[in-house]
Amino acid sequence: MTTPIVPNSNQPLVDNRGFVTPVWQRFFGALLGAPAAISPVTVSASPTSFTAYQRGTVGISAGTLTSVSLTRAGTTVTLGTTRSVTVANGDVVTVSYTVAPTINFIPL
Repeated sequence: MTTPIVPNSNQPLVDNRGFVTPVWQRFFGALLGAPAAISPVTVSASPTSFTAYQRGTVGISAGTLTSVSLTRAGTTVTLGTTRSVTVANGDVVTVSYTVAPTINFIPL
């Protein structure tokens, strides 16, 4: 891995709206590397569950959903039949269905 070149110290870190400027975004992005790849989630019999191993989004497509829930730190919330769930490390997404969906994990 090549070491990214640090932007000139005269380059502002943020613009007048408070957003990180593009030159610094490129620098920080090079330090962090490319994001992890999207990975398919194995769908078992309904209900099926996925435990997040890092922050990201669980994307649910196709299929016929009856319920989606999120469990975090022992508290479960029912999300209806939403198709996108933002998760933290250790969160559990449970999907109930009548026709199996396709589920993918999109890490941040």
